Amino acid sequence: MEDKESVKMVFDPSHPDANSEGIVAMPDINTVTEMADMITANRAYEACVAAFDATKNMALKALELGK
Repeated sequence: MEDKESVKMVFDPSHPDANSEGIVAMPDINTVTEMADMITANRAYEACVAAFDATKNMALKALELGK
């Protein structure tokens, strides 16, 4: 999902990227949200790997029963 509010305007005339009015466009990043998203993605990946391994092991056991 794309964030529509990805830039916040901050008044900081001493910043090297400030415009003529002293305003800087800074990224509006919430580190807590980003960490939660990263942990969720990591756990989803681990769950998919575990499901794949279980499926592979079941297929191998089925082949062993066929001998």
